[in-house]
Amino acid sequence: MRAGTLLLAALLSAILLALAACSRNDDTAVPPPRSSITFLHYFTDSLSGGIDEMSQGFNNQHPALELKAISLDHEAFKTSIQDTLKTDNPPELYSYWAGARTASIVDELEPLDELWQQAGWDKAFAPSVIKAASEYRGKKYFLPLTQHYIAFFYNKKLFDQLQLQPPKTWEEFLAVCAALKARGITPIALGARDKWPAQFWFDYLLLRTAPYSFRQQLMSGEARFDDPQVRAVFARWKSLIDKGYFNSRPHPNELAWDSGANDMVFRGEAAMTLMGTWNLAYFSNNTHQWQAGKDFDFFPFPQIDPAIPTVALGPIDGIVMPKRAHDKAGAGTALRYLASAEAQRTFSRYSGALAPNLQVPDSAYSDIQRRVRKELERSPVFDFAFDLATPPPVAELGLDAFAEFLAFPDAYPEITRRLADEAAARFSATRAVKPAP
Repeated sequence: MRAGTLLLAALLSAILLALAACSRNDDTAVPPPRSSITFLHYFTDSLSGGIDEMSQGFNNQHPALELKAISLDHEAFKTSIQDTLKTDNPPELYSYWAGARTASIVDELEPLDELWQQAGWDKAFAPSVIKAASEYRGKKYFLPLTQHYIAFFYNKKLFDQLQLQPPKTWEEFLAVCAALKARGITPIALGARDKWPAQFWFDYLLLRTAPYSFRQQLMSGEARFDDPQVRAVFARWKSLIDKGYFNSRPHPNELAWDSGANDMVFRGEAAMTLMGTWNLAYFSNNTHQWQAGKDFDFFPFPQIDPAIPTVALGPIDGIVMPKRAHDKAGAGTALRYLASAEAQRTFSRYSGALAPNLQVPDSAYSDIQRRVRKELERSPVFDFAFDLATPPPVAELGLDAFAEFLAFPDAYPEITRRLADEAAARFSATRAVKPAP
């Protein structure tokens, strides 16, 4: 009996030790690897605010998936996407610009209609945003992520010191510029080294002086860039240059929009700059620590012709899925999160953008963002900037022409004539390429 008892005790001890070992193995077991969803985007440098925080939010909620946000410089991105979309292993998701840019690659994209319906996104986004940004050839391809607004951002302390008020009309704007110039301050900082910042001047001067329908015709090739209404834009723009209202040293074509033009405004060397609401994040970052409404503020581009209805301008950034994406189910899971009010609220907080998702409440925005939102609501029309409103081959011609104009303002008659001829040729070439069914 004693021997039997000892044997039973030994067996029980062995079982307990085995169970303990199993328990320890379970505790220390390596979790299965997460599936990666690659998200290639252009939110870099001064435009990077919010992207990492938003991606981390997804990863925290999805232990089986990892959203890998990989950044690429704006200009490099424009070229690389054309190549990588056609490979057998593209990223699962890309950031992209709504409008003509997305329209130019739609043959390589996966329609999102089924996912859109399942997720109920028609209730999350305004019909106007869906129509302008998401729908192409009758299907939905683009998930809106941010909405920016182009306006003047100005040194408020400088304006207050000189007792200047944000101008509402062109005459008031010219008076403010003259007052600043008389005090030895550059009225307008323009950093057009990357070319795209100059387009905002062309866009707004046209949208404030010509019917919106004409601008649509111009962007689609139905009107020419040497039209009298276009030449009048360059003549008005030239008059500002001739009066010395823009920075000349360094020249706009040599100056960055952020560390150049923005910092001229920050230092008080210039009073204002025409830029997007990403400036909200730039001026309030750790380097500058400006407080919106106290140190800096914004005002809309002034009215020039009272008979012309106001048009608001800006980009809508979003996400597209390649047709050749390998993990479309995982990409769809990521898109569901990125479309959510939680994700878009996070991105808005750090980027300065407004969230296209209608479920993001006003209370989520800063005071200046709420005022931007009201300006957008007051505008009968919201449209994309030049390089997002016309096909990419034509957009590149225009950006080059704006840079040439800044270098040689007196040559604008010849610049517009050449632009008109070259754009007409590229529009013809674009129409000759028939879209896939």
